[in-house]
Formats: sequence, structure tokens, C-alpha cells
Amino acid sequence: MQYKALATTTATTSDIQAAVPSSPAVRYILKLNSDSGRRTMASAITFAASILFPNAVPEATREGRVGNSKHRFAIAALLPWNTLSVERLGILRAELLRRSMAPASVNKILAAVRGVLDQCRRAHLISRDMQSDAQEVLENVTAHTEPKGRHISKIELARLLAVCTQDDSSIGARDAALIALLAIGLRRAEVASIKMGDYSRDSGKLLVRGKGMKERSVWLTNGAKDAIDAWLEVRGTDSGSFLCAISKGARLSYEAITPQSIYATLRTRGVEALVYCTPHDLRRTFAGEALSAGVDIATVQALMGHSSPATTARYDRRPEETRRRAMESIAIPYRKAPK
Repeated sequence: MQYKALATTTATTSDIQAAVPSSPAVRYILKLNSDSGRRTMASAITFAASILFPNAVPEATREGRVGNSKHRFAIAALLPWNTLSVERLGILRAELLRRSMAPASVNKILAAVRGVLDQCRRAHLISRDMQSDAQEVLENVTAHTEPKGRHISKIELARLLAVCTQDDSSIGARDAALIALLAIGLRRAEVASIKMGDYSRDSGKLLVRGKGMKERSVWLTNGAKDAIDAWLEVRGTDSGSFLCAISKGARLSYEAITPQSIYATLRTRGVEALVYCTPHDLRRTFAGEALSAGVDIATVQALMGHSSPATTARYDRRPEETRRRAMESIAIPYRKAPK
């Protein structure tokens, strides 16, 4: 089937879906551990295909929540990835850099293409030498800019929590607990996945399931534990999701709150508190505050669920003044020679 034919109505959704299971792109996506990871990398594959195979993938629509993203990925998955040359892959890399995309976004797309080509090699569609050459061309780019996001001050965090505690409804108690969990460095997907059995109220120990289904333990202390315990007084101890959805009638459903609703909740509370931040800003701030307090980077790495200390180091959001003071503590024994 020609590329343009795939993008026309002659290629129906059922036709595409019937052919997709044998696709190296689909096999790569199915290897990923989380739904969010599969969505992210499917989007990256589609984006790469739009550059590698001109006119093969239809334009994105804005209709509905996800538009035609599933249809676009299905078409991208059917394309002959095994026919790509090293030169063509080089054009992809150059085009991504030309567009001044963030290094993290570029690297996701490059990783997605590497994953598809790995599946091509496993299916004996390309040689090991071709895969090796492709990996060299598709090597990650290095960021030379300051990390994105912002540091949230203690005053701002206090304002965020205050607008929740001033709301004496069950939603107010839940939102305060939600913000407290984000403020101790949890990802929003991790917050959404917490179950009642993951938390020990006596010890404050919380089991967190991170990326790749890796588990780690964190301990809730001080105000974070107080916020959680106040929420549990409202929620009760019934099994189910820890931070459950609440209807407009203040009825608890015990169904999981979604990562997207966590984002929306923080945005709403941020407007009320005049504090504009994202869930990841709170995570970045936790890392910076812990490092400023003298916690060693290996411990912060474990608390945040990072696989590498280099990743943790990028989350250092300590203010410039802190860095300046650190430099002042280093003595350089220079003395100008007397005339």
C-alpha cells in the first residue's frame, strides 16, 4: 500500500487495525510498562513518521479529546520503517534540531525511532550493522540550557495549602493531601496510583509505584502527614484509591483520581492562591529544598525514584544566591605579589 493511499479514506480504520499487530512500531509500544509511556511514545513515533515519510501521515485534528491521534499512529505503524536509510535518519535529527525543540522532546522522538528499529532488527528486517549505524545517528542530544520550570517558595506553598484548608468540604481536604504529596516529590501519575493499602498511618510509610513499575518507600512527616491524616478522617479506611474522585454532591466514589485531574486541581487551586505552578514544579522544588538542606544526592535520587543521580542533579532549582554562597565557601589561596 502506498503512503498516500494510507492517508486517504480508502484505508479504513478496520483495515489499518488488522495490519497493525505485525508492526515493529506496535511491538515496541506494547513493550512499555505504563499507559502514559505508551501514549507518549506513540505520539513520538507519529511525529517522527511525519518527517521521515512525507505526506504519509494525515494532519492532526482538534476534534474530541485526542482527535485523530489513534488513526494517525495506526498509519505510522504500517509504514516501512525497515527501509529507512542512515541518511534519512540524519535528516530527522537535523530537522528536530532546526525546529529548536526542547532537548527532552527531541530525545523522546529519537528514542522512539530507536525502539522501532530495534524491533525491526529482532524481526530480522534490518541487519545488526544497520541498527548500530542508526543508533549512532539517533544518539541523544545534550541540553545546554537551564532546566525549565520554577522554584516554589515556602510562602507560595503555604498559600496553596491554605486555600484548601479554608475549603471545609471533603474536596478541600483531598486537595490539601494531593498538594502535600506533590510537594514531597511524587509524580502526579504516582499520586493517582496510590491505594489505601500502600500507606501505614502509624509509621507514615508510603509505598510509591514509579516509572517501570519500580517501587520505593517514602515517609510522610510534619505537615505532609498532618494533611494526609486529615484527609483520611474524611475519606475513611475503605479499600480503593487513596485520593478518590468526589462528585459535585461531595459524594466519595473511591475510584481513582486521574493524573490529568490532578493537574487541573492544582491549576484551579493555584488561581485561587495566586500561585501559578505545575505538579512538576513542586517535584523540582522538593529536590532543590532537599539538596539545600544538605541531603546527599543519592538519598534524594532514591526518594524521587530516579534511575540515575545525573537526572536528580538536573532538578537542582536552588536559587543563584545559594550557589553564590557555596562558591564563597571555597578558598582560593591567591595573593598578589608585592611591588
